[in-house]
Amino acid sequence: MSDAPEDGLVDLLTEIIARETVNPPGNESALANYFVEQFEASSVEFDIELQEVQPGRPNVIARVGDPAKGSLLLTGHMDVVPVSPDDWSGDPFELRRENDRLIGRGTADMKGALAAKLLAVEAFLDEYDDTGEVILAFVVDEEVGGMGTEALVESGIEADAAVIGEPTQLQVAIAEYGAVGYSLTVSGESGHSGRPDLATNAIDGLRRVLDHVKLLDDDVRIDEHDLFTPGPTISITEIEGGLAHNIVPDEATATLDWRTLPDPDRGSEFFDEQLAEAIEDVSLDGDPVDVEYEREFFSPGSAVDPDAEIVQATLAAAREVGIDADRTGFNAVSDARFLTQAGIPTLLFGPGSVEDDAHTVEESISIDALIATAETYQRVLERLLQPD
Repeated sequence: MSDAPEDGLVDLLTEIIARETVNPPGNESALANYFVEQFEASSVEFDIELQEVQPGRPNVIARVGDPAKGSLLLTGHMDVVPVSPDDWSGDPFELRRENDRLIGRGTADMKGALAAKLLAVEAFLDEYDDTGEVILAFVVDEEVGGMGTEALVESGIEADAAVIGEPTQLQVAIAEYGAVGYSLTVSGESGHSGRPDLATNAIDGLRRVLDHVKLLDDDVRIDEHDLFTPGPTISITEIEGGLAHNIVPDEATATLDWRTLPDPDRGSEFFDEQLAEAIEDVSLDGDPVDVEYEREFFSPGSAVDPDAEIVQATLAAAREVGIDADRTGFNAVSDARFLTQAGIPTLLFGPGSVEDDAHTVEESISIDALIATAETYQRVLERLLQPD
């Protein structure tokens, strides 16, 4: 797409943003059906499939080309995070342009990349015949649990490589954090706040437990990775306890969010053992604190070989477009974990950034970044799938 059609990209993104797909609950069907209409009206003869993941929540998959000549999966999620419209200066689901920025919920995460992928594939196949296989797979539920891509993998999706359009600031993200979530519960003995000496304050116990979690955090931060700043981290993200101002609480809870480095040898049990060891000897006034933990979720980190063909092709394509691109890490969790575990080398590349754009009020991307994304996708297709 040497001269990316700006108007076409903006018009397409306008329609995509207008289909509200807030998750929860998802409501991706309206957007999935819109994509089906676009595929059917395209100059490209796509083979189209709706894959029902849950009632009213389908993945939409479009294929074209010969897999014997290579295959590339261009994928991304249709759902977006919730929004508080009163915090926005305009309707979050009505794309608007301010100077060089396009504003709307999902522009960065990741509807801008979906628009870029569709137009890049059309431009590529309008120029070349007898290519390898392109698979466009737009999925549900990434923002909550990833059951869309999980269903895609379980259905037997096959490709030589994949590109997910997460907001990477036009850098080639070849590794991403994993995440483990725990709930911690401390039990005490309630009593009147006028005689706290006759009760066991669960909040005091939780405070001691969290001191030990902080020491564990200090230990895991020593582990470093060339692509991530910072490395592993443990954060306490929620605390709850107490019934009234005059009752010593008998229970207090906290939520722990542990971001981990990609390491296929570390399963969930590895982190369970580290946490258990960190909190096993916590005491309050000489008595052991009654603390239990429960793992709420585990998402392993993922990584692709930095010298893999898809990485080399994407770096070369981005630089050809004029992007100062390099390999980087992705400081969040994406659907890449499902694809890499299925043996499909997967990287992330898209406009916007996690830090400044995704999930924010007035979420936006630059028009230039959107165009550069589409051009990069097309050049990746040319490098991997064109007949010559």
